[in-house]
Amino acid sequence: MASKSSEAPPPAAEARRNSILDAAVKQFGRHGYRKTSIEDLAAAAEISKQGLYLHFAGKNEIFLAAMQKYLDDCMALVDKALGRTDLSLVDRLTAALDAWFGRHLATFSPASFDVIVTGDQLSPAAVEEVKGAFMKRIAGALAASPEFTTSGANRSAKEVAQVLFLCGLTWKEGSPSPREFSERLRLCVRVCCHVKK
Repeated sequence: MASKSSEAPPPAAEARRNSILDAAVKQFGRHGYRKTSIEDLAAAAEISKQGLYLHFAGKNEIFLAAMQKYLDDCMALVDKALGRTDLSLVDRLTAALDAWFGRHLATFSPASFDVIVTGDQLSPAAVEEVKGAFMKRIAGALAASPEFTTSGANRSAKEVAQVLFLCGLTWKEGSPSPREFSERLRLCVRVCCHVKK
């Protein structure tokens, strides 16, 4: 989303805006897009409805900004996990996938899954861009790892990243616990990368 001014907002205003967006993610995550009202968003952010309108034009703008911040925060966690040189490839990839998909599992309830459809409808290009960026990071980590390049895998790093992404999408299936989901991710990584441990 483009800012209304070329000047950066004051730190206090930026902190307040981020606080509103974090509260909005939690609200959308619990109740979904359709069942969340402006009043709900204002109450969650501990701000008046009028105060909310000082920061955002309406529900769609809040939703898009909140989801963008949420995805940016997820990507920062992915980068941190992939940058852990003290971990094995399996551990790094599992942590990165968990930082992305596991965070979805912790944030969104089954009642809120309409946020996915809404995001796809309101900003399809942005959704595809972030998916592509995530898979590119996973593929880059694979391609740079001797554990993968010498493993005998008969697929490219890009293909394996795509398969791991598809495996990660199972976060919505069967309501797994965070531990079960992490174990599921680890198995997918080991199989896809031809790594034994």
